[in-house]
Amino acid sequence: MDRIRLSRTRAAFHRDQRGATAVEFALVAPILFLALFSLVEVGMLGMMSSALDNAVFETSRRIRTGREDGPTSASNFEDQICGRMGGSLGECRSRLTISVQKFDRFTDANAVVNAAPAGQFNKGSAEDIVIVKADYRWPLMTPFIATAYHRDSPMSVTLGSRVAFKNEPFE
Repeated sequence: MDRIRLSRTRAAFHRDQRGATAVEFALVAPILFLALFSLVEVGMLGMMSSALDNAVFETSRRIRTGREDGPTSASNFEDQICGRMGGSLGECRSRLTISVQKFDRFTDANAVVNAAPAGQFNKGSAEDIVIVKADYRWPLMTPFIATAYHRDSPMSVTLGSRVAFKNEPFE
């Protein structure tokens, strides 16, 4: 009798489909959430890259036109960029590296434009050629995004912005 009852219990267990959807979802959910977080992160990276480009361009414009409210030092330049990007000023400054260099010819500037910024600040004077470089380290939630960007580590990428211009004859 016990064998018949045991075989019926096994057969009933194998036919029972309740909970199968929950088990399937538990297997697929991590992949689904990772894809969702990656999609959100790609959007955030695009937004931050655009914000960095805009902040560097607008702050560099103050140098190019010789405005009196333009940056006067590397830290002041970082403050103006971070002020345009929004968020915490201290956090932004810890992630941001800038460089403002003066050159006599565009060919000389072309040789260093891809190098990492080193923190120097020389905005030149009227009609000087200036290269502005800014790198911003962005922490990642998902490690798969780092393959498309310059990575510092598996969990961060570096967003870069470069601007080259000739100062206007403002003096």
